[in-house]
Amino acid sequence: MARRTQRTNPPEDVTDHRFLQFPQTLNDATRARYVNNLSLLLTKEIDIGPSFDWELATQNGLAVLIQDFLQYTHSDASRVPLFVCQEWARLFRIQAPVYWEFLLVFYATVSYEPRKAPDDRTTFSFRLGGVSQECCVIELATRVGIYTTDETRSVHFPVFLADCLTDRPNDYNENTFWAEITGGVYTPYTARGRMI
Repeated sequence: MARRTQRTNPPEDVTDHRFLQFPQTLNDATRARYVNNLSLLLTKEIDIGPSFDWELATQNGLAVLIQDFLQYTHSDASRVPLFVCQEWARLFRIQAPVYWEFLLVFYATVSYEPRKAPDDRTTFSFRLGGVSQECCVIELATRVGIYTTDETRSVHFPVFLADCLTDRPNDYNENTFWAEITGGVYTPYTARGRMI
């Protein structure tokens, strides 16, 4: 695995970047929340995910073998192939540079509603470039490059997606998990990521 260079310290003038300016038109409470989230994020190190070295894998004769593992065929009950998805292969091929400022704004303003359907346009809401955005899980995955638009329009895609989504493990306890990562008691309506 090849790693991209990590930025360990933000530049001195990072808060002057236009993507880190929240419009004055926001209501005071929302703007204060975004600014607070951003100020917390500026103190943290955001890890840039590793990328896979396909050139090295090809040189060692492993690319084709690996590719086979990164492809999933969704079949019906009688094992007739309905849908072949390359999402893992695409995920491993994403090499685009990640802009730290974009991540900061996305993380500072994003909200996610996990109980909503994967095609509900209000599942994710966030701000980028001073503009409010909303999208569904499928659209976000398409924009990132994990799925293609043609795949998401397939009649078999909703069934494939439903089969991929899983419930929490039976032994999962949110109170225990929250206590482990925050040292506090889990209260759904007041729990915030900044408590971690």
